[in-house]
Amino acid sequence: MAVLIVVALAPAACGGGDETVLQLETLSDSGVTGTVTMTEAGEQRTLVVVEVDPSGHANMPAHIHPGSCVDLVPQPRYPLQNVVDGMSTTEVPASLDELLSGDVALNLHRSNEEMQVYTACVDLRQPT
Repeated sequence: MAVLIVVALAPAACGGGDETVLQLETLSDSGVTGTVTMTEAGEQRTLVVVEVDPSGHANMPAHIHPGSCVDLVPQPRYPLQNVVDGMSTTEVPASLDELLSGDVALNLHRSNEEMQVYTACVDLRQPT
């Protein structure tokens, strides 16, 4: 946890954009746990980094969908790089404020062959 906090503070200390770290919720008894870190990357751009313990899931598709983890709209709003061996980094063409507006969720799928099975999810909202 201390390493995560140091990493989370580094961009601000270096003059980088605002950053938000959210905890993923494990779904479908997948064992997948981890975080999503979103950092402003310029006007209308956000760097989205997913870091997980993949629990045996070596290559998980990831998306930002309209809706919430409980009521996800199947059509993604923003595709993300697959989470390969626990890591994914994608620059999304949306501001951090837009992503944290409360009407989208980030989810991970079990595999390209099992897209209907979600392994983890988080509603993208400002932490409280």
